[in-house]
Amino acid sequence: MERIHDNQVIIVTGGARGIGLTISQYLEGLGATIVIADINVQAAQEAVELLPTKNGMAIACDVTSEEATLKMAETVINKYGRIDVLINNAGFFPVKLFSQMTLAEWRKVIDIDLTGTFLATKAVYAYMEKAKKGKIVNMASISGRIGGVGFTHYSAAKAGVIGFTKALAREAGSLGIQVNAVAPGIIDTETTKAVFPSIALKVYTQNVPLGRLGTEVDIQGVVSFLCSSNSDYMTGQVLTVDGGYTMI
Repeated sequence: MERIHDNQVIIVTGGARGIGLTISQYLEGLGATIVIADINVQAAQEAVELLPTKNGMAIACDVTSEEATLKMAETVINKYGRIDVLINNAGFFPVKLFSQMTLAEWRKVIDIDLTGTFLATKAVYAYMEKAKKGKIVNMASISGRIGGVGFTHYSAAKAGVIGFTKALAREAGSLGIQVNAVAPGIIDTETTKAVFPSIALKVYTQNVPLGRLGTEVDIQGVVSFLCSSNSDYMTGQVLTVDGGYTMI
């Protein structure tokens, strides 16, 4: 397989497990140097051991902390001298009906999913601007486009990520920085099974034209494309990976 990510230093926030880990493994296998930035540094260190060459870097990073995100970027620059790609993957999606939702619950989701995207991006932005190149890939969600019962906080955050992607892409284009997003549908993970009742997943799947839930592997190729030179003339785009669900 062509090593299309040779010589790229790629940061993956929330990369210690789930989609983030799958993406990290895939990109590293195609030549990237992976930095797994996660609030759980032990999990990040264990994730590095699961990479094909085990040569990545693990960094403790709470994306809701400006200090932590700035330190993350500085640490990567000090070691590698550059940051080619940031994948804003860190996220949180609990289910809670709006009538039962507290302000603290609202703020937690917004802080991690939206403000975390802002802070991590802000931390690497100056380095990319100086280099006159860089790629930012934000993990959005179809919930940010169509909403979802029990997800007013999550849908609001992901809609914000989509708006952030488009607005920043317009500002950053002249600086050589591309900003795009991926909007997955429901992905078959342990977290998904813990959040959604099995009957809800069954009903959802019946409305997916491709007839199944997505997998983490379904996401990795799309993210790889946006990280690679194959997407050099794309910015401000949101690529939906949902089996056709939102096409209906």
